[in-house]
Amino acid sequence: MKKNMWILFISLFVVFSFVDIMLLMDTNVSDILGALFLGAIQSLIVFTGVLIIILLVKMIKKYTTN
Repeated sequence: MKKNMWILFISLFVVFSFVDIMLLMDTNVSDILGALFLGAIQSLIVFTGVLIIILLVKMIKKYTTN
């Protein structure tokens, strides 16, 4: 399960960073670093939402099976 979570987080980071870099017109090194940082923040936000949904599903399964 942890391996799948890491794969999900890394793939989210790559997708968000790629989209942010592709939106840049005139690129400097600082712009690319900013896009990577923004991609990391966006990945954390989406990943947190995914984790909350997974935990809620596990709690629902736990309480409905008893």
